[in-house]
This record gives sequence, structure tokens and C-alpha cells, in this order.
Amino acid sequence: MELTAMLNFGFLEDPADILIFFGRFHPLVVHLPIGFLLLAAVAQFASRWPKFLPITPFLHYLWALGAISAFFAILFGYLLSLSGDYDTDTLFWHQWSGIMVLVLSLACYFIFKRQGKSIQVVKWSLVVLVVITIAYTGHLGGNLTHGSTYLLEYAPNPIRGMAGLPPKKEPRPKVTLLDSADIFLDLVQPMMDAKCISCHNPGKKKGDLLLTSYPELIKGSENGAVVTVGDAEASELFRRITLPENHDDFMPSEGKRPLTEEEVDIIEFWITAGALPKGYVTELDSKKEIVETVNTYLGLDQNTIFSQTVDPPNTSLIDSLTDSGFVVNRLMRDNYFLDANFSLSEREITQPDLDLLLGLKGQLVWLDLSHSGVTDTHLQQLGQLENLVKLNLSGNAISDDGIQHLSKLAHLESLNLYNTQISEGLLNILPQLNRLKSIYLWKTHINDTLAVRLQEEFKNIAIVYKREAFE
Repeated sequence: MELTAMLNFGFLEDPADILIFFGRFHPLVVHLPIGFLLLAAVAQFASRWPKFLPITPFLHYLWALGAISAFFAILFGYLLSLSGDYDTDTLFWHQWSGIMVLVLSLACYFIFKRQGKSIQVVKWSLVVLVVITIAYTGHLGGNLTHGSTYLLEYAPNPIRGMAGLPPKKEPRPKVTLLDSADIFLDLVQPMMDAKCISCHNPGKKKGDLLLTSYPELIKGSENGAVVTVGDAEASELFRRITLPENHDDFMPSEGKRPLTEEEVDIIEFWITAGALPKGYVTELDSKKEIVETVNTYLGLDQNTIFSQTVDPPNTSLIDSLTDSGFVVNRLMRDNYFLDANFSLSEREITQPDLDLLLGLKGQLVWLDLSHSGVTDTHLQQLGQLENLVKLNLSGNAISDDGIQHLSKLAHLESLNLYNTQISEGLLNILPQLNRLKSIYLWKTHINDTLAVRLQEEFKNIAIVYKREAFE
């Protein structure tokens, strides 16, 4: 493209930072001519009706504002293009279609300023051309920023076919079981799509690096491979995403949302495991080093109990519990999950009380039995309250033997065992409480050594055994 070569003056082959700085104003300024010129076009058409004739003397000012802002958008756009890494052909047509917008808007300014009897076909043809050229220029700008398929990525297949694009790829099924999670297809590639391909796509290849597919990722950039198979620390990709955010080489750049700690951990594992194009996480992670992180990242550890709809409780049963000293509250306006608190009753719990509670096992999700005289025998029945999410047993004479009855509380997230006789028996029950997020062990038989062991073996559980969380 000879015209492109004409624009690339020799002294700008290595542009100064100040020029790139001004170029970064292009995305801000470029919306001004779009707004002014589209408003001018609409107002111009509206002036054909008598109701809007009074605005006619002022319309050429809109065309002037559009032309002036178009000039600055072109100037800043050119400075931005000096940073490189854009598709040459797309950039060429984007530049010159932008210049055409400027020329057409100037023509509209002079024609409508004259207020003469210009040929109507010419006048309105110019207005239509301005609108079409703005749309085409904006489309090319979107291609440069987001990739050539951005506009039609979600279009119906017939429209994609008319544009010469292949049919849409069938989306991968949502991962609902960890065993079906593919390390690259379900984790790494979606991360690249969300955080990286806006700068590393066919229309904008920063550093000559494409991240739209596995082969391109492995191919690397103009400086060589960005992934060193089996060695995350030696991989340029991993180095870039773990640099301080204010570092010049940090990725993603330009103020885009960085990868989360979970995403960084998953990419590190993927590279270390061989940077494979596919492979199930559970098969690659035989030591279960990343399984819990993936579980959390994909939302597979979310408690599904609250997505269920439960029947209203028996009102006479609620009355009986209230008469026995329980405070029972409904937790949701649109569902019947309940919270029951016996800690204010000022008496010890009895077998009939537990029988009443079992009548609410479908609705009961929060239960406070602190300082209520609960024993190991009582825990056998409490273990049948299968929907419990939060359970407070603090201040009761319960031991390691008793809490083993709680192993079937599959939805339990919070367990308070403060001021009880619990000790090493926790090592047997914690592996069975898959959703447990926090456990309170202050004033129990848990010492520092056992607390450290618990934290090492159950990293996803907050172990609180002193006045503040153990870290």
C-alpha cells in the first residue's frame, strides 16, 4: 500500500512516547465526530418538515463541529497507529475512510452554509454518504480493536455465511462435573478469550502474538515461544501475567482487567503439566494440587441448596418449637428456609426438642444450639438435618466421637465448635464436609501443632482457633 508508506515518515519509525501518549486519546475523541455528524444528519432530514425549519440556519455549525472533531480523531488515530501491531490492510482502509468522513463533512458544511438552491440529489447523497462512511469506519475500528470477526461473532449463521464466515462453532457444554473439565478448552482458552485476545487477535497482533488458538499460542511471538513446556517460571507468558501491574511488560496491558489469582494458578499448572491442547484436570492433577482451585473457579463448589424450593413448614410444628424456647425465623421472602435459635431459652435441650427439629429438616438451614446442653448422643439426631448450612454447637460438652455423626451434612459451610472438647477427631470428619468454609475452634483441645496440620491439609477452610483467623 503506497499511501500507507507515504504516511510513515522516517522520523516516526521509532515514535517518541509523547506521540503515543496523544495517540491514546483517539478512543476518547473518535466518538465526538460520530455524535456530531449523526446529529447533523438527523437534524438535516428533520428540517424538511415545516415544524423544524427554524433550526435550518444553525445546521452548518453541526457539520463544522463534526469536521473539526473528525480532524482531531484522524490526527490522534494516526499517532496511535504508530505504536504498530495492527493489521496493515485494515488499518489502511480505516485511516482513509476516516479521512473520507472529514472530506464529506466539510463538503456538507460548505453546501448547507450557502443556503442556496443546490441540487437536492447532491445534498442528500452527501448526507447519506457521511452516515455510511461513519458506519464503515467504525466497523473497521472495531475490527482493529477486537478482531475481524467481532461484529458478526454472534450473528445468525445465514448472516455469517453472507459475510464469508464459517458457521458458528457449537459452544462447549457448561462444566457441571469436575471430571469433565478440560484444562485448555474449558479453562485456559476461555481465559485468553476474556482477558487477552483484544490485543492478540488477527486484527491487532501486539508483539506478533496471536492467542486465538492453541497452535498460535504455542507458536509464540516475534521474540520466540511464550510458553516453555513443563516450566512455568521460564515461560514468558507466565512471567508477564505475574509482574507488578505497574510494570511496562505486565499483561494484560492498557489498563485491562488482570487475571485473578485463581487464573494465574491454573495457567501455571497447565504449563507445568505439559501445556497440552486438551486433557481432563482430574487426570492431569493426580496429586490434587489444582483441583480445588478449578472447582472454585468454575463455581462447582457453590452450595446448591438455596436454588431448591422447599414446602412451607407445618405451622403447628413451628408453634410447638416456639413454646419450647426456640426462636424460629424465615430467611427468604420467596422460599421457606428457616433459622432456629435455642441459645436464648435458658434451659438444656431435650429429646422431644430434637424430635420437633427433625420435623423441619427440609426447611432448616441455620441452627444455633450454643450453650444448650448438647451431648454426643444428641449429635446423632442432629446429623439427620441434611440441609444445614450453618451450625453453632459452641459451649457444649461434645467430643470427637460425637461430631462424627455430622459427616452427612453435605451442605454445611460454617461449624462453630468453640469451647468444646474437640481435638484430633476433626481429621476424620473434615474430609467428608466438602462445602465447609469456616470452622471455629477457640478454647478446644486444638493446639498450635494440630492447627498447623489442619490448615495444611484443608487449605480451603478458614481455621479459627484463636481470637482471629489462623493464617
